[in-house]
Amino acid sequence: MEEMHPVEAVIAAADDAINREDIDAVMECYAEHAVLVVRPGMHAVGKGQIRQALMAIAEHFAHTLMVEQLTMEVLDSGNTALVVALTRISAKGMEPVDRKAIYVFERGSNGRWLCTIDNSYGHELLEGVHA
Repeated sequence: MEEMHPVEAVIAAADDAINREDIDAVMECYAEHAVLVVRPGMHAVGKGQIRQALMAIAEHFAHTLMVEQLTMEVLDSGNTALVVALTRISAKGMEPVDRKAIYVFERGSNGRWLCTIDNSYGHELLEGVHA
C-alpha cells in the first residue's frame, strides 16, 4: 500500500474543517499569500480575503456545505506540490457536483505544507476564454 503524501493529510484536514464549518482550522491550511478561486472570475487573495470568502460560501450554501476528495494525485517537486483531484461538492437541497480541482502547495522552512492556490474549478476557468 502506497504511503499518503503529507499534502493529502493537509487536504483531508481542510475538508474536515470545511465540513464542520471551522473557519479557523481551514485557515491554518493556507499560506499568507494564498489565492482561492471563489468562482470563475472571482479570486480571494491573502488570508483576510480568503476568510471572508469562506464565510460567504458557508452562508451561500446555508451552512450545509460538504467537500470530499474522491481521488487525487500529488506531484511533488521538492518544496512545491501540484495536486489534481476529483472533488465532490454537496449541500442540502442540491445535487452533488464533481469538479476536477487543481491545488498548489508549498513546503515552508519548518517542513509544513500550506496551500498557495486553491482552484476547485480546475480547467473550468478556461470556459468561454478564446485563445
